[in-house]
Amino acid sequence: MSPLVSVIVPTYNVETYISECLESILDQTVKDIEVIIVDDGSHDKTVEVVAELAEQHSNIQVIKQKNQGVSVARNTGMSVAKGKYISFIDSDDKIQVDFLKNLYQIAEKEQADIVRGSFRDFSGQIPKGWVADFDVETGPGLVVLEQFWSASVSPVIWSSLFRTEFLKNNQLHFTPHMLMEDAEFIAEAYMKATKVATSSDINYLYRVRSGSLVNSNNSQLMSESAEKIISKFMLKLERTQSNMERWVTMQSIYWFMRDWTRVLVQSGFRIDRATSPFDNALDVIKPILKKRPVKERVKFFIKTNIIKLRNSY
Repeated sequence: MSPLVSVIVPTYNVETYISECLESILDQTVKDIEVIIVDDGSHDKTVEVVAELAEQHSNIQVIKQKNQGVSVARNTGMSVAKGKYISFIDSDDKIQVDFLKNLYQIAEKEQADIVRGSFRDFSGQIPKGWVADFDVETGPGLVVLEQFWSASVSPVIWSSLFRTEFLKNNQLHFTPHMLMEDAEFIAEAYMKATKVATSSDINYLYRVRSGSLVNSNNSQLMSESAEKIISKFMLKLERTQSNMERWVTMQSIYWFMRDWTRVLVQSGFRIDRATSPFDNALDVIKPILKKRPVKERVKFFIKTNIIKLRNSY
């Protein structure tokens, strides 16, 4: 008999945190689960730690692969998942004992393809700059995604539950070798979901660690990732006839543009505006910008003008 939930945990050099993470999963009130650990080429003692736990728990499966990034690791986990639902847990985070039970019960009651939960950091606070809570009526994915973007909710993949059959039928996966993979996946999944439900229960704890993508060597990769995702959604917009789908696609483009412009301004990374989707995307998102708060519009306008000055034709 298949487990109720497959919990996918990608790992990479997390020997300090992985035990706490896995213990929180094994302590769940829902016991009929499988834990799929995909190690992405760790060179510390992560594999030894998880192997020891796997010897003690028959529902833990450990897969080792060469370093290919978190997207590939998650895809690997999805390819072997046997549960009715899938949950993605980051290896340095942890979950409260009723996390899976709460989301599973909502998914079953609402017959939802996706259930989104709430989260806090380890001190019980909402991480600075994040929007963690999202509690709306269950509805079609497009409707819920419109509310999601309107509320500027942080598009994280963890803290949610996904119906496995829904993911496989729609061939949903993470784009390899990209950053911003969570946001892209969330947008794609919500657009295809028949029903999305939410939970106000705070059952996921996110570990805030020092350092940021913008201040690291990943700024260029993040910029390139955003550019590719925006190009993809611009193409999607051209092919979309439904007014509602066009609107949420434009909202998605705006969210990616907001993040991309932040990276470009902070990193000083240059773009080729002759070949980049930057200017076309700015035109496309004008209707979205008009509905955003004034302070947010001004901030976005300043960022885009800095980028234009740095990257004049």
